[in-house]
Amino acid sequence: MNQFQDVFNEFSQLHNQKYNLGEILSFLDSKCANGYFDRDVYQQLIDQIPQAQSQQQCTINQLINVFKKAQDVLNDKISKCQQIIDQKNIEIRAYNDKIKQQQTNSVNSSSKLNVEILEAEILYQSNGQLQISLECMSSVVYTQLAKRLNPVWNETFDFNVNEQAVMKFILLDTELQQKRGIGGVAYIDINTFGDQMLHDFTVNLTDESNSIVRAKLHLKIQWIYSKNKYLQDLVNENMIQINQLEQEINDHIVDLDIINSPFKQAIKFQNNLTISTYQTQQNQQQQQQQQQGNILLISESQIDRLVQISLLLIILYLVFGLLNTMYRTLNFDFLVIFYCFLFYQKNYKLQSLLHIKIIMVMLGVALLMDIIWLAIYSTPYLGEFNASYDHLEYGLQKYQIILSWLLLFVKIVVLMFYVHIYATYPDKSTQVYDQQWNAIFGWKDIKQINIYRNYN
Repeated sequence: MNQFQDVFNEFSQLHNQKYNLGEILSFLDSKCANGYFDRDVYQQLIDQIPQAQSQQQCTINQLINVFKKAQDVLNDKISKCQQIIDQKNIEIRAYNDKIKQQQTNSVNSSSKLNVEILEAEILYQSNGQLQISLECMSSVVYTQLAKRLNPVWNETFDFNVNEQAVMKFILLDTELQQKRGIGGVAYIDINTFGDQMLHDFTVNLTDESNSIVRAKLHLKIQWIYSKNKYLQDLVNENMIQINQLEQEINDHIVDLDIINSPFKQAIKFQNNLTISTYQTQQNQQQQQQQQQGNILLISESQIDRLVQISLLLIILYLVFGLLNTMYRTLNFDFLVIFYCFLFYQKNYKLQSLLHIKIIMVMLGVALLMDIIWLAIYSTPYLGEFNASYDHLEYGLQKYQIILSWLLLFVKIVVLMFYVHIYATYPDKSTQVYDQQWNAIFGWKDIKQINIYRNYN
């Protein structure tokens, strides 16, 4: 706000006194490089000041506040658009990875149809319970029975289909079935959904003569006949959205430039000071990092190699866990191992640090449990033989303690390895590799543009 105050001080230092709008506009014109301040922008700013338009007067402070508010709003919009662009770039990279993975594995996906039956609006009189019958190819499925008033099902069905498939929806009414009648029927050609996108719509169910609408059925339908094409379409859709967002950012930058045009000299002076200070701080930080030598950033390919090595350590963890199960119950350890294997099954590349954080916490708890167990049970069996113990039992218990210490050592190595992966991962605190963590505990106002379902 200082740059606004500095410039308006040239007009008047009495910022709480009201001045004529025309005089203020003439002053703003004089401060612009081209001698002209945009009239439409000026009018929009004045409209935000109460009674300014009717009185043709306002104070300098009021005008400074609306300038600052407009600047903040535009900066906020630019920041949000950039965040969404970052999110879209993550999705594009994930889709491209899936496409490459499919091409490498030579997987040909079958043609699948997903139908979700939501609710219906009934347009005829009846007291019976309602049910939807769906016929597709050689399959027939039924929803649960629902009450006559505002029936809701929210049930999903999957079919293996081809391009000749036709869906037949029949509204079954328990009262009409006694008279061998139906509530309504509708036919939908599967080629209606050839774009492979998710369709959310309402279909009319008519009588058998197709002349009277008996009900309206709310559906969500998606037909995936080529997984590669579907993923490529999602990539193209995200690219279009990114281009739109970039254009939106450019528009906001133009508006911001118009608002700042009378204050560019003051802003330029402050920015020079800021840049100089920033460069000094950066040089100091670089010197500290070079002196400390404790910051290590490595490439993504090296990170992926570390993830592969950590999988081998988890397998070693499993082996020692199985050996220990002959004498101990290791429910929590196997829960940790199961989560680790689940992570590796779904992530051939590390694309989020959220899993690493969860694994580290779980390993820390498992270590604590082992330390407590060893503190309680290891003492009687690590010293000299006690005559009160049977020789066989004593030997087995000592073997158990040794295995438990080895298991503890393996857990420490695994935990240290995950800490190393987390500590060396680039941009972990500012960029998009931890987007799931931010989605849960961070940004709450990021709107997802892509509404299509993920194809698994």
